[in-house]
Amino acid sequence: MDAAAWWAWLLCCALMPIHGGWLPIPLALAVVLPLLRVRHHRPHLDLRLLGALFAWYAWHVVGMAWTTDLDFGAFDLQVKLGAVLLPIAAAVITTIRPDALRTSMLAFTGGSVIAMVLSVIKALQCQEQGGTACFTQSAFSFDLHPSYAAWYITWSLAYWGHALVQGSVPQRALRRALLVALPVLAVYLVLLASKSGVLGLALVLLFLGVSVFRRFSGTTRTVVLGAGALVVAAGLWAGGGVVAARMQVALDAVQRALDGDPTIASSEAGSEMRLMAWACSWHLLAAQPLGTGTGDVKNELVACYTERGAHHAAEQRLNSHGQFLQGGAALGWPGLLLTLAVGLLPLFIALRERRALLAVFAALFILNAAVESVLEVQAGVVLLGAFLGLLAAQRSSHP
Repeated sequence: MDAAAWWAWLLCCALMPIHGGWLPIPLALAVVLPLLRVRHHRPHLDLRLLGALFAWYAWHVVGMAWTTDLDFGAFDLQVKLGAVLLPIAAAVITTIRPDALRTSMLAFTGGSVIAMVLSVIKALQCQEQGGTACFTQSAFSFDLHPSYAAWYITWSLAYWGHALVQGSVPQRALRRALLVALPVLAVYLVLLASKSGVLGLALVLLFLGVSVFRRFSGTTRTVVLGAGALVVAAGLWAGGGVVAARMQVALDAVQRALDGDPTIASSEAGSEMRLMAWACSWHLLAAQPLGTGTGDVKNELVACYTERGAHHAAEQRLNSHGQFLQGGAALGWPGLLLTLAVGLLPLFIALRERRALLAVFAALFILNAAVESVLEVQAGVVLLGAFLGLLAAQRSSHP
């Protein structure tokens, strides 16, 4: 049973970056099999790190009390349930295999490399069929939304970059493979042209740069930083123009909103629709201090879009496009504060205890949650539940 649980967990980690449609069965096994072994292994849960996440989910259960759309509310609770069960499964997995975090990251990063290769194949097929812009944005992502694919890659870069800098990758073959794979993944991330992904990459590069300064000196430091600069230059050469253009479009949309441009509501552009989602989410939070209810938030947002003339946003039934605002719109000020605590509490603990990887993981979550409703979909729930659980269990198992 332990072996089956372990391999199901690794399969889940490997498939996570590749294709969401392939994940449900391995994910179910990766949760159920370890949970069946809870009484045998008696794992310890670090509630300092996980308590806010558990309270966040519990408040969503409470929010069903003032929900009218019970079907959507039940579906929402089902999607979010992994955020509670995966950390418990991770604690069990760590008692089975003390190296669970490291091996899980090997599977996860391997999955990201496979996803990148499949993305190149997809882009080549697109080009053969006469498509345009095949090597950027959604056209260049095999299955995941580019923002989630980029989030996955930044976490891999942070983990393995830190391991290489600290000298904790003793296997020569693995070091060589990482020195090839990580720069290529970084360039692929830039080509995806996700704004949050590029900001996350900048955060990770800053983190690794500080680590290099603290670890090395003299010629070694110069060589390592020079190699990093070459990777950045390659990424900017490959996709910097598209990224800059997308950043400018977003800034222009914000300026139009500040100027009171009425055409924003009817726009089909992504930045304008995101601004409308934020505006309606804030409106719902201000109007209903306890929120709309777990299952009614989507309907209330659509009603707001319709009232403001944002028909494209209404047709697509956009969520808040920001997890913190989503928590506030659905469950009021308590929901907003609990959602903030999911990221800020681990970040505070990590900074206080000087746990570098936990700090970066929490910071990447906060960055992505600010611009995407990451805990409304499987791609965000599984990443947060699995790796926050592993980071918490790693600390509990190795004082």
